[in-house]
Amino acid sequence: MRLLLDTHTLIWYTENSLLLSLKAFSLIDNPLNSVYVSMVSFYEIAIKVNIGKLDSTKTLSQFYQETTANQILILPINETYLTNYLSIPFFSQHRDPFDKLIIATAMEDHLTIITTDKKFILYKDLVDIIW
Repeated sequence: MRLLLDTHTLIWYTENSLLLSLKAFSLIDNPLNSVYVSMVSFYEIAIKVNIGKLDSTKTLSQFYQETTANQILILPINETYLTNYLSIPFFSQHRDPFDKLIIATAMEDHLTIITTDKKFILYKDLVDIIW
């Protein structure tokens, strides 16, 4: 299975949080699965730390290092993802640009997103979602 982690999923995984479902943890740890995260997640983490919306003992560098140490591949933001971003339907109840770029990435690379964010269900016709 090819999996793309939402930002909170990455945070909870690297912090060994009990908020991460057992199913999500098992899928991420399964060596038969390919696990990815978008570079946009690190941008989101940096912003949230900077404005005080993310309380973590880890630095951005530690999140990055633990991601690569766990063999989670980091996908750079590229033109194709940004082009897909423009084709994602607009929903007034979901304006999060980070989420939409994660969705655009999953669309292009045929990845299943691991997220607990209920707003992702709005895009169920575009991407597969697991929690």
